[in-house]
Amino acid sequence: MDLPWRLAYRLAHSARLLWWAIRRPAARGAGIAVWSAGRLLVVETSYRPGLLDLPGGAVERGESVLAAALRELAEETGLRAPEPELEGPLELGFAFERRQIRCAVFAWRPMVRPMVRVDGREVVRATWLSPEEARNRRLAPGLALYLARVTGSVAGAPVSSDGTDARGTGQPGRREATDAQRTTAGGAESGGSTPPQTSPT
Repeated sequence: MDLPWRLAYRLAHSARLLWWAIRRPAARGAGIAVWSAGRLLVVETSYRPGLLDLPGGAVERGESVLAAALRELAEETGLRAPEPELEGPLELGFAFERRQIRCAVFAWRPMVRPMVRVDGREVVRATWLSPEEARNRRLAPGLALYLARVTGSVAGAPVSSDGTDARGTGQPGRREATDAQRTTAGGAESGGSTPPQTSPT
């Protein structure tokens, strides 16, 4: 059963939020933007329901941003990107969940759209979206900022720095675009949710 695992992830994340609210730590992150036929792979976790983000996470002690990005992609989607095919990274800075985050985002554009596998526990959904489709979805600040950088316009409904929904205020989106301009840069198939799949044998 996946439900106990999802509950455990949510409880652990609630504890982290409390700690971050007290300490206001700085964090280093890494992720990979996987593009296929103009669509971007985004994921939704069990502890941030309804919020879309790039596959990625924290860089562990002694780990390079490249190694962290490859590890997180494999853990969250089952995909293993060849290192020589990666572009970037693009360096992004933003506030989220009481933390100041600096994130290195690599890009991968495989020739054929890969089969995604999510565990249904930490990551509950994977979706391929065009930038236009992302405009009406709730996006994590890092994903909203990334799309602003690569498309030249604000995409999505980003949440505020404390993790709450900023939809409809207008202001957070404009701030994301301004931040994007200041940040230093370092298929044809229809989109839709990808349910958990087993890896081919």
